Amino acid sequence: MIDATTHTMRVTDNGRTAMTFPVSFGKPGFRTPSGTFHVLGKDAVVEMTSCSVNITCNPRSPGYYDLMVHWAVRLTSGGVFVHAAPWDSQIGTADTSHGCIHLSTADARRFFDFSRVGDTVIVQGTGRAGPGPAGP
Repeated sequence: MIDATTHTMRVTDNGRTAMTFPVSFGKPGFRTPSGTFHVLGKDAVVEMTSCSVNITCNPRSPGYYDLMVHWAVRLTSGGVFVHAAPWDSQIGTADTSHGCIHLSTADARRFFDFSRVGDTVIVQGTGRAGPGPAGP
């Protein structure tokens, strides 16, 4: 369960809490969707760009990004991931992403190693229903 109201991710294994992490979500205009998702895939490294999720392809735009992101667990085909965000100094306290769920690098690695394709991931409290475009 990943809860935007507490900025907390609780990972369970057979009903028992296996690990708990602070997280951050999408900023205004890019809110992370709430809902029940399933892990679609995992990549140790993935390139994420603002162009690929139709935000902007202009490198001069303030919304532009082109990042190599580590420990990425895909939740939607539209680009919502749980991933490492070492540049995000506000993990656990503020929402700064373009819709993805940010973890520290160490926590993202632990979640990446633990999760399996098909696992259920519940996201709640974001104020946005359903999947949609997202990014770092």
